[in-house]
Amino acid sequence: MNSNWQWWQYFLAIAEHGSLSQAATSLSVSQPTLSRQLQSMEHRLGQPLFDRSTQGLTLTGFGGQLLEECHQMRSSAERLERLAAGLASTLTGRVRLAANELVALYYLSKILPSFMDAYPEVSVEVEVSNQVSNLDKRDSDVAIRMFKPSQLDLVCRRIMDIPLGFYASPEYLNKNGTPRSPEALFQHRIIGYDRDQQFEKGGQEMGWNISNEQFLMRTDFMPMHLELARHHGGIVVSHKSLCTAAGLEEVKVGIELPPLPIYLACHRDVQHNKKIRVLMEFLGEHLPKVLV
Repeated sequence: MNSNWQWWQYFLAIAEHGSLSQAATSLSVSQPTLSRQLQSMEHRLGQPLFDRSTQGLTLTGFGGQLLEECHQMRSSAERLERLAAGLASTLTGRVRLAANELVALYYLSKILPSFMDAYPEVSVEVEVSNQVSNLDKRDSDVAIRMFKPSQLDLVCRRIMDIPLGFYASPEYLNKNGTPRSPEALFQHRIIGYDRDQQFEKGGQEMGWNISNEQFLMRTDFMPMHLELARHHGGIVVSHKSLCTAAGLEEVKVGIELPPLPIYLACHRDVQHNKKIRVLMEFLGEHLPKVLV
């Protein structure tokens, strides 16, 4: 039997997607190549791994018995990759940083040039997404998160809190009036989220029954929230420092919004990697200076 780990990666991808075409796309290989590899694998094993039908591929009983062991192999391979990266002692090569849109656009852009000047041989890749990156699979090496990571195998550090508030442009408030109570606030045009549920979850924690569908203007692209408010589109909930810099006025309605915590996180297996360590230290020192 071929002991090539790549064959088992192919097997896992097909099992998870139930489709040769989808698995081939996820693996960045052609569908005919993947089909040939699967046929070769089944020929070597002497038994089919999947049942074929018009609905796709489903595991045979034999294939199902191998699946859990393959998951463990993948976890071991991912851990091996993290450990190897963690032992790297040079300040050259790639380091990947994950941050959400507001942090990346308004804060990281101010400080990363200094990091690049200090470490010119380190390649910095910034993954900008409001979704949580997977540090186990090394989607990123370092993540900036707005909540306390709960995974036991992560090393995290809280660096500060960001004050939040309701803000609008002076022109919007002059035209529509300034709300002074929660009830009056919800009579205004509030800029909300589309599929992102952070408004809904935050409202529920404060005892409000809020739905994204209530808001007439919705987008998950957070920088657009600020720009819409700056151009008199409505009331936004965002970082106080960003809103003040955009020339917006705070709208005080008797609601004290909890501050947004900022954490730096990396996997414990790579915490001693020199590139990752210096990036964590740099962010811990410089981010608070631009977050206020």
